[in-house]
Amino acid sequence: MSIVSRKLFGSSVLILLSVGLAAAFLVLWPKPVSVVLAGISLLCGFAALLVFCRAAGRGYALLVRRAIFLASGSFGLALVGLAWKYRQSAPTFSSASLFTAAMLSLGAVATFLITRSFDPRKINLKS
Repeated sequence: MSIVSRKLFGSSVLILLSVGLAAAFLVLWPKPVSVVLAGISLLCGFAALLVFCRAAGRGYALLVRRAIFLASGSFGLALVGLAWKYRQSAPTFSSASLFTAAMLSLGAVATFLITRSFDPRKINLKS
C-alpha cells in the first residue's frame, strides 16, 4: 500500500468515526454524554483535515490550521454559552459542555503544534 493511500485510508476511517459519533450525538441528545460525543466527532473531523492536508501537500497546512482554529473557537464559545445557560437547571450538562470546550481548545493547540513546522514561505498554492 502506498503512502498516499495509507493516509487517505486513515482519513477515511477518521471521517467514518466522526459520522458515527455525530449519529450517536443525535440519538443521545438530551444526555450530557452527547455533548462530549459531539466534541470528539469534531476532533475526528479536524484530524481527518490534517491528514488530508499532509496527503495533498504541506502548503495547505496553514489554511487548514486557520479553519480548525475558527471552527474550534466558534464551537467552543457556543459550548461555553450552553454551559452558562444550563448552569442552574442541569449542572452535569453544563460540566459536560465545559469539558468539551476544553477538549476543543486542546485540539486547536495540538493542531498548532502539528502544523508549526511548516514553513509559510515555501507554500505554493495553485488556484
